[in-house]
Amino acid sequence: MTAAVAAVAAVAMAAGLAGIVPAARAQADAWPSRPVTIVSPYDPGGTNDIPARVFAEGFERLFGQRFIVRNAPGAAGIVGSNQVMHAAPDGYTLLSTNSGAMIVQSVIKTPAPYEPLRDFTPIVKFVDGTSFVGVTGQLPVATVGELIALARRDAGKLNYSSSGSGSFGNFLGEYFKLLTGTDIVHVPGKGSAAAVMEMKAGRIELMFDPIVLPQSTDGRVKVLAVIARERLESHPQIPTVKESGGPEMVLDAWFGLFGPAGLPPEIVAKLEAAARKVMEDPQVRRRFVELGLVPTIQGAAPFRARIAEEVKTYADIKTRAKLVVG
Repeated sequence: MTAAVAAVAAVAMAAGLAGIVPAARAQADAWPSRPVTIVSPYDPGGTNDIPARVFAEGFERLFGQRFIVRNAPGAAGIVGSNQVMHAAPDGYTLLSTNSGAMIVQSVIKTPAPYEPLRDFTPIVKFVDGTSFVGVTGQLPVATVGELIALARRDAGKLNYSSSGSGSFGNFLGEYFKLLTGTDIVHVPGKGSAAAVMEMKAGRIELMFDPIVLPQSTDGRVKVLAVIARERLESHPQIPTVKESGGPEMVLDAWFGLFGPAGLPPEIVAKLEAAARKVMEDPQVRRRFVELGLVPTIQGAAPFRARIAEEVKTYADIKTRAKLVVG
């Protein structure tokens, strides 16, 4: 290639790139110009699914465009997460998920299904989630201390369920076993909603999950403790694990919104601002509080930093618990 030809080619390439950048920016500025899909990698109706629906409704009001929640459960959140990971980074396919599917899965699965900060764009953290120690109403225990004593006496006979193998509930269960020196068998469920129904029927003894709180109204599920450093302001009658006779057990969870890697910052900014407006609604905040969730919006930058730190924390617990999930 002669110098003259090379120069012409370089000019043409620069011109082409110059045209692409404004076009991409224009598309981001016009977003959303058509319906947006929010993938919820959980069964419909469970606690894990509610944030997607609450914010989809709020986004529709603010943007004047449809936001459609599509449930894609399976493999404790991996199925739906993978769909978004491979979607075009144009803002029309988003992911509403929690730290169980996003962080725990990436830490304990071998090989890891994805890396949170490499394969996704963190947009905003909606709420902090609180899990509870819940048991079937048929189990003759009223405190975590009594549960530990029973589990030690009947080693290997009690079982706990979760939304699936490798889920946050699975991680909490194994962490509980590590802290208490108990032998409790994990029976993976097909989503939290299905798992808690098994516990209500007495086929599962216990769960470590947010869903046990709203399901405890009829006596078939008993909430023994909240997995937190302090009691919840919304449910002060529920003791912490330590107050209920167990060890100090603190693992914070969260629910947040993600896009595929490479999502334009203009779209991230629009969604973050909209999420803050949605959370200003007292009814929205009340709905989350009733579920034992703490409404605390966190923007993209601090959310990203939090994820990076939590990956390290969970990896350390995995090593100590010798937890391996294929």
